[in-house]
Amino acid sequence: MDILKKQLKPNWSFSLSILLLLFLLSLCSNAQTNDSTNLTPKKKIDGYQDAVATGLVGDILYKVISREGKSKTYTDLIPLDGGTVGIAHFAVGGLADLYRQMDTEKYFGKSQQEMIANYSSKCRPSGKSGNDNGWGCYSQTWWREGFKKFLASEESKRIQDKVWAMKMKEVIDIAISKGWNSQRQIAIALGIANSRGTSGFIKMADNNSWDAEKTLSTYAKKSDHTKRRKEAIDKFFPK
Repeated sequence: MDILKKQLKPNWSFSLSILLLLFLLSLCSNAQTNDSTNLTPKKKIDGYQDAVATGLVGDILYKVISREGKSKTYTDLIPLDGGTVGIAHFAVGGLADLYRQMDTEKYFGKSQQEMIANYSSKCRPSGKSGNDNGWGCYSQTWWREGFKKFLASEESKRIQDKVWAMKMKEVIDIAISKGWNSQRQIAIALGIANSRGTSGFIKMADNNSWDAEKTLSTYAKKSDHTKRRKEAIDKFFPK
């Protein structure tokens, strides 16, 4: 009988070892999961609407263009070029696209037509450059305060994402027409176009026979800024 009891007695040392092993495996699994959240799953992009609907364009704006808020934020409001706002640093002509999606009466007490006509491209008068020191829109208190309210609003992020996506439509269409249909290739196209413009992107890609990796390599050599942008693309949209 005593022998039987000994055989039925739980082996607590063995049980604890098993539990410890399971706990360690769980930690490893969670670490892998957390690491993977920094990477965007690979997927072929069918067109502009697909790029927007899947959240790819928004991801590129936040992860690559702003480097997760390290270089730009949704609440930026600075005097550069007579007034620059938001995560995409909308300025001069870009402000008109933003006004078209905003309730300008609510934030500025002026119509969209008036804001577009007088407070977008005219924010930087001919011959002026750099920070507004009295010649641009930023130096006007009502304009600056209106944007502060908008940038702090609940709708601001959604509108900024939408406007930037609309501005990037031509680039996405061109890139896909050239066979750039992976998430990484779209990120390369938008990353370059955002700093060099659509024509600048096309010229650089054309000079590299529309090879996305060669184009990115060429772009990355231009400055420390372009090098950091390539690093962001490599981190979030790996090969």
